[in-house]
Amino acid sequence: MESEFKVSMFKILKTSTPHGRSTEEGELGGDTIRNLILDNWDQYEKINVYFDGIVKMTRPFVDEAFAKVLESKNLDEFNEKLYFPDASDDIVRALTEAIKLRMKILRSKRDRDNDAASD
Repeated sequence: MESEFKVSMFKILKTSTPHGRSTEEGELGGDTIRNLILDNWDQYEKINVYFDGIVKMTRPFVDEAFAKVLESKNLDEFNEKLYFPDASDDIVRALTEAIKLRMKILRSKRDRDNDAASD
């Protein structure tokens, strides 16, 4: 297993204000980053995401790119693998909010599925 995979958001997305969930009409969305992370998950001990050049990200982008990783990985795996070494306070806050909301959504879905299974 390789040591570290680097994701430079600005170099990949070519914008300082990434937005949107999905890639459309040449604009790369959050799905691009999430897929890149998941495609490299098992090959690297850690994945460093760099935000140099990023001014602001929309909530849907942050949810799609990062929080939706929790649909296939648990929070411990997320915290052990993903690092955000140059994230500003605003970016950390956006990531935290998106992760909390996605965990709430996943918990609600799991509860509904369990209720449906027990009926």
